Amino acid sequence: MAETPKYRELTPASLVGGILVGLLLNMGICFAGLQIGFTIVGSTVSAVLGFGLLRGVLRKGSILEVNIFQTVASSVNTVNAGVIFTIPVLFLMGRQEEINYWALALAVTAGSVLGVVMIIPLRKQVIELERLRFPSAVAVAAILKSPGAGVEKARLLILGIVVSAIVSFLTIRTGIGSVDVGKFIGLPAGIHFVFAISLLSFGAGYLAGRPGLAILYGTLLNFWILIPLCIAFGWVPAKFAGIGLLDLGYDQVGDFIHDFQHFTSRHLGIGMILGGAIAGIAIALPALKAAISSLRSPPDEGPREEVSLATLNTGMAIGFLLLLVATKFSGGEHVSWPQAVLAAAVGGVWLWLSGLVVAQTTGRTDWSPLSGLALLATVIMMAILGTDNNGIIPAVTVGAAICVATSMCADMMADLKTGYLIGSRPARQQVAQIATCWIGPAVSVATVLLLWNANAFGPNQAEELYKIKAAQGPEALAAYEQAGGSETKLARGVPKLGAPQAAALQSAIQMVQEATSGSGESSDSSESGIIDRLEKGGIPVYKYLAGAAIGLLVSLLVSPGLGVMIGLSLYLPFEYMIVFGIGGLLSIFISRQFGARIAEDKGVPIAAGLIVGDALVGIIHAIYKVAALSIGA
Repeated sequence: MAETPKYRELTPASLVGGILVGLLLNMGICFAGLQIGFTIVGSTVSAVLGFGLLRGVLRKGSILEVNIFQTVASSVNTVNAGVIFTIPVLFLMGRQEEINYWALALAVTAGSVLGVVMIIPLRKQVIELERLRFPSAVAVAAILKSPGAGVEKARLLILGIVVSAIVSFLTIRTGIGSVDVGKFIGLPAGIHFVFAISLLSFGAGYLAGRPGLAILYGTLLNFWILIPLCIAFGWVPAKFAGIGLLDLGYDQVGDFIHDFQHFTSRHLGIGMILGGAIAGIAIALPALKAAISSLRSPPDEGPREEVSLATLNTGMAIGFLLLLVATKFSGGEHVSWPQAVLAAAVGGVWLWLSGLVVAQTTGRTDWSPLSGLALLATVIMMAILGTDNNGIIPAVTVGAAICVATSMCADMMADLKTGYLIGSRPARQQVAQIATCWIGPAVSVATVLLLWNANAFGPNQAEELYKIKAAQGPEALAAYEQAGGSETKLARGVPKLGAPQAAALQSAIQMVQEATSGSGESSDSSESGIIDRLEKGGIPVYKYLAGAAIGLLVSLLVSPGLGVMIGLSLYLPFEYMIVFGIGGLLSIFISRQFGARIAEDKGVPIAAGLIVGDALVGIIHAIYKVAALSIGA
């Protein structure tokens, strides 16, 4: 009797194809992140491409093999978020000639490895016990199951993709990304009521459902209660002192919201996220101990669900060794080995906590405070490695590793959620991601360097690009000026790359340097003295601590995860979160009016399609831009 053929899953085609697609997405999303300030979902696009290549072209791919394909592609691609939120700051500060690129590549590679192996023990807690939704992971699962789940679901998925792709394409072409409903109906400008044209946010909100409504509540709390109260009490940025809520004009409100978020909302939000995460760890501690214990012992029967503890320990040892070496050599003689050991140890603890935070927030909403956590990671490293100019490069290098690790934690958990929904064995996905996670970091770093040399980036992009062209010689400068470029204006056809997250990190670094530059002048070395100096220098330590206390109490006394959710809503833009909340409300309405079966069978495929269509157009547009730059360079 012939043996039953094995079901295709971890194959050479899934590995090689996933790597190639991941490299393309990596470059494209690097461009998009520098342009818009946040990264685009890549797993959904990888699943679509994997489906087309393995099942359409090769005609032999299984659902599980496509899942491995998208797992590998996202593993190679996801590191870009950690890179573009941190490393560009060194270019903005004019330190690119001092970077040890080998040490930088080692650091981000270490972060990628550590992010994958350190989050695996939490899989059962986050996915099977907490049952977090992971909207994008649900979208990927819907893509993978669409042919086997019925023709109608496949049609609904395609409908969602087409509608969302058209809307996304039109927003890119027209440059109209939001609608000010408040202005249209005559509300005062201070009552912020703006809706982003983002079907991705709407679809993610629908998939999040009722649990995601905490984001909506927090958004309304921030913009309609916290901000008016702060204005009433005068707790606003200095340039808006004395202004009333109804005094704000439509030409002022955008600047006010931006400044207020950096003055209060973001700091309280990040504090609440951290406090809520600590509460979550405390609540989940028994389950985490049981998970680690299960990794130590062999399975009772059948194949092992997770990779072995020995594999994880080996990965952690390699990751920490690479991080230690990178920390030392990125700072050269200015960083001692004891400093490097301390930075690697503290960085390991912080990246594990940050990884858990981001895994939880993306699991609930698809949004994460990655850039804020990257900022805090860099500040922590500056405290260890030095706040002077000699400490900046090693601090940002380690901060980049931590940020990469954090993003990989979230990606690993989302991919495992997809596998859980389609019946994949977690160990196979974990092996695929561990085997390929080292490939993407160098590509992300190289893309950032390419974009800088071709177009520069940052708030002063025009000035920096003019300097680059001048350094290339009179002919290059003349050609640039002929195309309309100057020290204050970009030439025709040059995309605007504001690198907003790196610019925010630059401001934070400069504030820390200013706050600590006079530390040697004071005899007060107590902890309170340090905090007071940081506050005077512009680092709102007390706001972080207040937010952490609130997040901790809310999560412990009201509901686990609530502190993280509300904190996230304080951190993110109103226009996207209000659309996300509307998606959640629609999910609840359909469930009540037509039944949970209709909401799931018809609503989920459409919502998944909305996420995929938006992401597809965004990534195709970004890859096109990078390709054009590469040819032009």
